[in-house]
Amino acid sequence: MTDEQLPQEVTKHSFRQKVWDYLMKNDLVNFPLVVYDRIPNFKGAAEAALRTAELEEFKKAKVIKINPDKPQEPIRFLALEANKEILVPIPRLRSGLFLHITPVAGATKHELRNLSKIHGLLEAGKPLGVDSKIHVDLVILGSVCVSHDGYRLGKGKGFADLEYAIMTRMGAITQDTIVITTVHDCQVFDRLPPELFKEYDVPVDIIVTPTQTIVVNPRLKKPNGIIWSMLSERRVKSMQVLQQLKDMDEKDGKIVTLKEEDSDTETQKPYRNRSNPLRNNKRFKPRKNVPGVNDFNEEGEKQCTIKGRSPKKRTLGNIKSGTDNNLVANEVEEKVENNDRNTQRRKNLRLRSKSQVAFSLKLSNISSSARIRDLKNALLERGVKPNEITWLGYRGICYLHFNKLREKNSLPEQPIQVDSIMTNLQQLCIGEPTGKEDDFIIVEPAKPISRIEVTDVSSV
Repeated sequence: MTDEQLPQEVTKHSFRQKVWDYLMKNDLVNFPLVVYDRIPNFKGAAEAALRTAELEEFKKAKVIKINPDKPQEPIRFLALEANKEILVPIPRLRSGLFLHITPVAGATKHELRNLSKIHGLLEAGKPLGVDSKIHVDLVILGSVCVSHDGYRLGKGKGFADLEYAIMTRMGAITQDTIVITTVHDCQVFDRLPPELFKEYDVPVDIIVTPTQTIVVNPRLKKPNGIIWSMLSERRVKSMQVLQQLKDMDEKDGKIVTLKEEDSDTETQKPYRNRSNPLRNNKRFKPRKNVPGVNDFNEEGEKQCTIKGRSPKKRTLGNIKSGTDNNLVANEVEEKVENNDRNTQRRKNLRLRSKSQVAFSLKLSNISSSARIRDLKNALLERGVKPNEITWLGYRGICYLHFNKLREKNSLPEQPIQVDSIMTNLQQLCIGEPTGKEDDFIIVEPAKPISRIEVTDVSSV
């Protein structure tokens, strides 16, 4: 972006907001289509990845630390294909530091692509702690925006900066370790105000877009390690690796002083929680360990319709013993009547729910080895969140049901349009792959097609 396109307000968030708005307005993002509070999955990420793979810094590297965001997925694949080891941070550093992934000997491209995805990383990655002696040759980050002189803004949670500081503390990287970021051309600013950046902010050395490679010269100075005075006690205690490093420093005789005021940015609620209308309902009390509609809780293989909350099971209970058989009989009869009323109420709710379905998609060519959890993982990864799923895996098909459509300029939390959903589901593959195009799932609108299923919702 040029100086004429700079936001009037000069804060880190104003620059992020400017980029997010521009990407959304100009349709420059792939799924997940909502970019706010995220590292945006910009269109052209694959081209930027190919450019990155051509750099000498990439070719020479044996171990690369790559962030887990969607736009860097093509780079993770190219790194594994080039027989390189990759380190991916454990989300939010809650349960550890990094996942160490090594390419599998003889793996097909399809298997490596699955390994580069989030679920593949979580399944195959081996946890790596702060006591590891691993050496990282290259760091690749995602960004919301960067400047030609190397300043970088992430999504505002500070995890990339923390990960870099921890790697420095471990001795895994040095000031000479190259930091690369891949972004869309519109995410590159001529200048970002230097006064916005602190000593813990990690700059970049090389910026790669789908059309150009920008080498920063001169390079900006990088953080030397963990700056404890910038971290609150709550944040340290919430991350096992930080607490472990703090204990190590104190054991070595170092004085560790934490920030007194608890104002860390990660206190902000995740975007998806803010968009859930059920959370605003005071009467809604979620049950523990039971995900909602969009969380895809796992079910069995029989034909089923998955919904957000299932009704509680009601039983007659234990019949009291005694001599008054009429009293017992009346009690049982009353409970049976109540149970019948509850059953009818549930049926009415199901009918009402089905009447609210705006459109459905039929997925066919599903492998007999596929499980519903495979489908749910694939949908979650592609940002597709149906209100209901009807699973007919034994017949090789299933149905995705959606309640509403969203116009292009409507609120982000509303469901997206039919054509956007079908685009997101292109080349979808679940179950055991054979490496052939026949593995792809066939996606089509479920018949009968109603007028509300047209792309231009405003014309309905």
